[in-house]
Amino acid sequence: MKCAICQSDKHKVVFNELGVDVYQCAVCGQLFSAYGGDQYYDGYFGNGVIGYDNFWWNEAHQKMYDDFCSKYIAGKSGKLLDVGCGLGFFVKKVSHYQGWEAFGYEISKAAVNFAQTELKLNNIFSGKVEEADFPKNYFDIVTLWDVVEHLPSPDVMLNYINLVLHDDGILFIHTPNAKVQLFKARIKKLIYGMKPKIHYLEARDHLNIYTTKTLPMILRRNNFQSVSFTHLHPIQSISGSGSGRNIFLKNLWYHFSRIMFWLSFKKVNFDNLFIAARKQNK
Repeated sequence: MKCAICQSDKHKVVFNELGVDVYQCAVCGQLFSAYGGDQYYDGYFGNGVIGYDNFWWNEAHQKMYDDFCSKYIAGKSGKLLDVGCGLGFFVKKVSHYQGWEAFGYEISKAAVNFAQTELKLNNIFSGKVEEADFPKNYFDIVTLWDVVEHLPSPDVMLNYINLVLHDDGILFIHTPNAKVQLFKARIKKLIYGMKPKIHYLEARDHLNIYTTKTLPMILRRNNFQSVSFTHLHPIQSISGSGSGRNIFLKNLWYHFSRIMFWLSFKKVNFDNLFIAARKQNK
């Protein structure tokens, strides 16, 4: 297998999750799974969204979404596209801001049907976003919440996003941090062993896990510039649990990560990766 970032075929196994190897590129440090995932896998929500977890999909994400909206949405206006929008709760939130028109694109027909029927959203579309007929230079912001880690080859999507963003438009990405995730996975394996119900690196689902080095590399390759990391509150849940103790510890880690980031002059990042990049003017 070749690294999706630098195309090197030099790598080593750094973790094995239930029979699936996870490699680390010897050249750029990217983590990637040996599992042969589909670029357009649409089975995450199955054939229908029945008895969905409102806490996880809605409540647990609100603090993170509030931070994003305070930073990029409030007091401004424009058009936003959320790629891989899931059940549509983020699109619904942005739609409530005056001056904003929000759209969502999602590969799962079941999720889109939920967003249209249950959340009454009419700007949610199903299919491959690269095949959408949005005009060039149309959006002010495009978001990818927990999407890029699922893609074996992110370049096609990133190139399309660059086309539909207007000049100086913002691409915002949230994705796991490889160094932190690998450390946590090893600790969990040491404590619990290897058990099917425990989240380690999710090697059958997370095909590429990025670092603070490799994520900017893939963005710059697709004509994005002014790449910078920021910090938003984390999802207020651990593995779907609403435990007050676990959420407290997660938020404590978030504040510690922010402090270390600034004390290290933005060189040390223990947080999930929240990154904003601007379309490169040509």
